[in-house]
Amino acid sequence: MRNGASPDLRKLEILAMLVARKRKSKTQRAQRALSALLLIALFILAFDVNAYWQIPAAGKTGSGQLHGGIEINPEGIKAAVIRVSDPEQGAGAEVIYTEVFNTALTRNQNGKVTPEAIKAASQAILRFYTHMRRQYQVPPQQIYVISSSDLDADNLEELANEVRNSSGASITFLSIESEVRLSIIGTIPRRYREGTTWFDNRSQSAVIDIGSDKTKAGYQQFRQPLLGDPYYDFVAFEISRGTTSFTDEVNRAAGEDSGISKFAVSAKALSESSIKAALRSELKKKPGLAYRKKIYLNGAIVRAMATLLHPEDRQSFITLTVDDINTFYQRAVNSPQLLLNPSLSRIRNDEARKEVERELEAVRSAFTPKSLVAGAEILKAVASECNFQEEGKKILYARFSNMSSISSYLLLRAGDGPQP
Repeated sequence: MRNGASPDLRKLEILAMLVARKRKSKTQRAQRALSALLLIALFILAFDVNAYWQIPAAGKTGSGQLHGGIEINPEGIKAAVIRVSDPEQGAGAEVIYTEVFNTALTRNQNGKVTPEAIKAASQAILRFYTHMRRQYQVPPQQIYVISSSDLDADNLEELANEVRNSSGASITFLSIESEVRLSIIGTIPRRYREGTTWFDNRSQSAVIDIGSDKTKAGYQQFRQPLLGDPYYDFVAFEISRGTTSFTDEVNRAAGEDSGISKFAVSAKALSESSIKAALRSELKKKPGLAYRKKIYLNGAIVRAMATLLHPEDRQSFITLTVDDINTFYQRAVNSPQLLLNPSLSRIRNDEARKEVERELEAVRSAFTPKSLVAGAEILKAVASECNFQEEGKKILYARFSNMSSISSYLLLRAGDGPQP
């Protein structure tokens, strides 16, 4: 089933990279160029974060085409509904609903998702599916279920059958390449401005996503072939270590009953032999990641670091530093309780404080002291091997990057053509 995954990958390349192929007639070329420009206008508006994540009250869908998406990954299940006013005219899009159901899709010793996890995931998907149909009147043919490439198990067919039987929906299993491309489009703004001049932001940026099971990374680069038109290509890679999988690995080495100090020593040793070694191997084949000037860090451990160290920073993009990563690591090892309970005295606004308190509670629910140390060790390894200390390097956390893949996928499907 995974071999047939991502049937829209070629369409994504067309939409995101603006691959302009010459046609036989001027009329066809003009139509092609106009279509590409309109679709890019849609993407620019849709991923202007200041507007994109303004979520109106439930049920107020207004006019326009509605598309719903549900994403499954090992950490939980995410749902989103977007309204596209007119994809053919590039009139824009906005998110009108998002929700996350935090349930771990645990696997047994044989590498299979447990029956309990399959049932819980299926029920959550059915709930989201029903909510989109009843509350937002999203047509069933415009509700899509996708699965992260992190969800690597031996019985995914059982999960697909359970979801199909309960909701009638099919699951599209993403490859690492298609998932990284969706993440790049959904996380990295296409352009930035200095003065009155606009520059290509993605040509100097990269995404690194530290997930629960794996760490994925990628970037977009310009290609000029000897023959034909220039185009944008994507480079993607992954290493088989994420916050949860690395925590389990360190626990096996240090012992389940080991204290934080012994756990941290084992994590440091294993980082040298596994995480850093794997990163070096990938960077030899794909060196562009180490030289990109902007790094967009994604993943639950990055979200935890930004929330715990900078709870008062409510910007869409939060600037991080190597010092932040080192501070996060030191506090995770030496004073985890202090780290998990930061002062909120600088947050004067009551609504903002309540929002931060909810985010802090989510972090405490998702991480143990040991998994914080493991995640911080991965962050240190990534920072070291990818030259975060290089002068001029900018590290950013996109607050809404956890929804980037599903949102990008919905925009892709919205651009397929006229919808009922």
